[in-house]
Amino acid sequence: MKNKYLIALGASAGGLASLAEFFDHTLPDAVSYVITTHLYPHQKSMLTEIIQRHSSLEVCEVENDMPIQPNIIYVMPENKVMSINNGSLILTTRDLSVKVNMAIDIFFNSLATDTIFKKIAVILSGMGEDGTKGVQMISEAGGYVIAQIPESAAEDSMPISVIISGYVDEILSPKQMPQAIIDYVKRSS
Repeated sequence: MKNKYLIALGASAGGLASLAEFFDHTLPDAVSYVITTHLYPHQKSMLTEIIQRHSSLEVCEVENDMPIQPNIIYVMPENKVMSINNGSLILTTRDLSVKVNMAIDIFFNSLATDTIFKKIAVILSGMGEDGTKGVQMISEAGGYVIAQIPESAAEDSMPISVIISGYVDEILSPKQMPQAIIDYVKRSS
């Protein structure tokens, strides 16, 4: 594959079931996955271990300045905000005085300006509007955007917000998304 693809997944409340369903249907396909979620700040995240149970791909918790490799699922740790710079994941400490967590928008916005990867943004179950501004930037940068069917999400306000924005290319259940990504990569490679 001449292009490098990064699939950026954003999830919040109810997103664990959606992520599990997504990765139950994902195969090694030379792309990279980065999961950005709203994690409890005072509780150690078990997301890396949980996702590993649903994927044959390697799953790792992001460390600062970690280079992105294909066929790996990267999980943002708790108490951090993540961005991408020159093909590496950058972590900064989350300001806990800011009550509305916009970690998905922060990562998606940085991804939109990245020149190394072709971008696919996925918005899964979650409350609020995080991801909507980031999806717009990724779409305007030529990326591909998938939202979870609201009826299949435990919390539908994040997918609905993204769908209403008008920047969504497909609206699918999590188990349908991996095949849509494979099809998109074949079309655009």
